[in-house]
Amino acid sequence: MSAKLNKKWVIKTVILIGLSLTISLLWSNRKTANSNPLIPIAPVENPPPNLLKPPKVKTPPSPSVTPSPKPPEQPLVFAPPAQFRSQIVYKASINNSKVIALTFDDGPSPETLKILEVLHKHNTVATFFCLGANLREYPEIAKRVVQAGNAIGNHTWHHYSHNVTEKTASDEIDNTVVHIYRWTGAKSFLFRPPGGHLNNGLANYAKKKNYVVVMWSIDPKDFLQPPAAAIALTVLSQASTGAIVLLHDGGGNRQQTVKALSAIIPKLKQQGYCFVTVPQLLQMQAGQKQRIANQKSP
Repeated sequence: MSAKLNKKWVIKTVILIGLSLTISLLWSNRKTANSNPLIPIAPVENPPPNLLKPPKVKTPPSPSVTPSPKPPEQPLVFAPPAQFRSQIVYKASINNSKVIALTFDDGPSPETLKILEVLHKHNTVATFFCLGANLREYPEIAKRVVQAGNAIGNHTWHHYSHNVTEKTASDEIDNTVVHIYRWTGAKSFLFRPPGGHLNNGLANYAKKKNYVVVMWSIDPKDFLQPPAAAIALTVLSQASTGAIVLLHDGGGNRQQTVKALSAIIPKLKQQGYCFVTVPQLLQMQAGQKQRIANQKSP
């Protein structure tokens, strides 16, 4: 073999050995890197969405329960049973209960507040026949009358006692009706003629409009301001079941009436009486009549 060929063979052999060593070294390094547990793994920054925990689904809050609409409030109505419409009543005919009705005319006025205090103290109710002119002047007192559980009635606007035309009667009664409703929210079909006059046109108009004309069976004439003892004596001596008592909360100083009332109420309660409003009194009579009729029917 020539020297030239030997040289080529040596070069090829060296190259082949070098390539073999390089490949062997690279393979060894790769294997070592994959098996070496000490090589740290770099943290993943900004991992893609598929590596994140799925977000918690927020349950939307339940819709609030819509409150049921409140039924419209029924207007407060002071009305007698149908059989008393357009009638004149002096007292009620009741046999099975000891009941009596206190009534007050000519208010509202500052004196009304004193009477309300006495009624409240004894847990008692009454009926107040108001003047339209006083309702306009003392609307807040009228509100307190009704809020305390008392009934309210119409006593005309000016308290006329002379004869009037139908137009005047209409103005006197209808304008008072408007103010009763405006200031108390109540509708009333109770009418008391000023001075008890039944033939001057006012009572006739009221009956035409289906009011019950409420008179009285006991009158201690407290409008004359007699001593409290005299007022109390008259009421206590004439008290009977179904009676309607005439008193006043307007038209002047009612100190004697207030004082008498403080004696009348507890003494009548001791005798077994219960105090009711005029509508309640008339309703009791109507109920009693109906029960009697039912008992008679086969």
